[in-house]
Amino acid sequence: MEVVEKKQNIIKKKGLTSKRQILLALFIFAVAAFLMVSPQLFKHSLILGNDVMFHFNRYFEAYKQIQTGQFNFFQSIFSFDQSGRITNALYGPDFAYLQGLLMFVTKNWFRYQLLTSFLCFFIAGSAMFSLARRAQLKYELTIFVSLLYMSSTMISYYALSQNMTSWGAAFAPFVYLPAIRAIKDPEKPIKPIELALAVTSLGFIHNLTLFIGILSSAPFYVVGFLKTKKKKKMIINFSLAVLITILLNINTLIGFIDVYFSNQLVSPWLFDEMLENTVRFSTGDNEWGELGLIFSSIMLFQIIYLFSNWKKSSTLEKLFTVIGGFFLLVSSNFLPWDDIPQNFEFFQVIQFPRRFALVSYIFLLIAFVFSLEKLTKNFNQSKKKVMTSCLWVISFLMISNVSLDILQKAEAWESDNPLSPGNNEEWLLTEDPDEIRQGFTSGRYEDVFKIISKATPDYLPFPEEMTQEELVEQSGYQMYNKQIIHNELDVDKSVDQNNRLTLTWDSNGEEESILPVIVYSRSSVLFNGQSYEASEINKTNIGAPILNSQKGTNELTVGYKPLVNVGLLLSIKLVTAAIILFVVLLQPLKRIFGESKENINKK
Repeated sequence: MEVVEKKQNIIKKKGLTSKRQILLALFIFAVAAFLMVSPQLFKHSLILGNDVMFHFNRYFEAYKQIQTGQFNFFQSIFSFDQSGRITNALYGPDFAYLQGLLMFVTKNWFRYQLLTSFLCFFIAGSAMFSLARRAQLKYELTIFVSLLYMSSTMISYYALSQNMTSWGAAFAPFVYLPAIRAIKDPEKPIKPIELALAVTSLGFIHNLTLFIGILSSAPFYVVGFLKTKKKKKMIINFSLAVLITILLNINTLIGFIDVYFSNQLVSPWLFDEMLENTVRFSTGDNEWGELGLIFSSIMLFQIIYLFSNWKKSSTLEKLFTVIGGFFLLVSSNFLPWDDIPQNFEFFQVIQFPRRFALVSYIFLLIAFVFSLEKLTKNFNQSKKKVMTSCLWVISFLMISNVSLDILQKAEAWESDNPLSPGNNEEWLLTEDPDEIRQGFTSGRYEDVFKIISKATPDYLPFPEEMTQEELVEQSGYQMYNKQIIHNELDVDKSVDQNNRLTLTWDSNGEEESILPVIVYSRSSVLFNGQSYEASEINKTNIGAPILNSQKGTNELTVGYKPLVNVGLLLSIKLVTAAIILFVVLLQPLKRIFGESKENINKK
């Protein structure tokens, strides 16, 4: 009993959280996540947002490759109309395969969407809770700040519009765990494995969110480096963390470099004017471009409060508030975002400046709790109960607001236009709403692609001598629609024993044909038994081969020749992961044996 009491006292003194409290917190997050997605469950409806078909194609590809055992890291051999286009290799391949595994559990798109929306909310809450714990904030306040974060639009837009930025935002707090260590632990500011795993957790989902995470973390490590006396060790550990991160993500990194450096690829839609894609302070609900009353008040209060109490604030509070405030400014309509991309084209890659607000949501919420602890430090028990009750009310209202938003979107499912929440109507292959609903709930994942086939040209190759603006003028969407989705040639597609795409078709005589498949600069091409380099093949402006068909049956096989063998890259990744797992599992054993030796010595 004495040992237990000592441990409990240590936990209280250090502001740590017991296992029972952690389990209770996870239970609360699970209930909150369920409440937010429950309208979809009760309505038995899907929400078909803007990005739904692009990502459903990606995950179906991973699912089908796992199901058949026919793996092709680069080409889409089952999805995207079996076009062979490269998508997953450029957009979170590991995460796509994890989603593919989930599809074996869910069996249809309705259950899949419901489960993944729940997980996105739950992981966001758990990640924010982990960050608040690392900052050693009071338990009740960590729950509050986590519920606020998981009910923000940064997270809810996955459920509402299948926006992948929300998945990145759900994992983003993990990236800042090592950043806090860099400030609070000058003796050991960097643990290589911890930093590597934190970066990897975000890197395997969304590249742009990772970039924002690294950018916003950098000041913590700079300050940590200035504070620590063990600068050499910090540099060594940082270098080791970078090496581990590269090894854990080597398949993604090499795959990305392979395709991007050997082709000119179509970027996701670029905006010349971006002001409408910023965030604005508002007194209403928290929406896509509006912070809403709660978040506007919290963020503005925290910034003002910090500068009013600068000398009394800790380094951590200053960093969280100043960096959070800076990113809030960058994401807001207070900057001339219509003019910035005109002068600096690089910023067009961002698409939505509001993405920078991710840092503000995390940092300013954490900093606000620091301030709240100070302001309520001398509260008696009665006042603390009132404050806690108010925080629970705010949390519940935010969760209810998300639940209402999901309900409103979900109601479209039973209407005459189930696709109204998104922009997929143009690509419908049927106008019967019952057929649309059946396609998503039949239990055969592939049925949905007979209902909607969206012509998204992202990551297609186009000629070096051409600019993306010129391709847009020629309408890349319509090119893809005509050449790939609704190609006039009657082609049979199959996957050969080497996991390459094979197209066969009949021709009445020698004629020039556009084939519904995409050829990249490193593609292998076998046409009627003869091998060709990709450069020897005439192609359209989106990479579809133009061939002279022979009379009779014709056969075209398209594969991909990677820069480095994918099997080798995966072996390096798995060996690295196994070594890390061994080291992590070894730590508790060392502590146990260490404690045993101490007890023996005392006796």
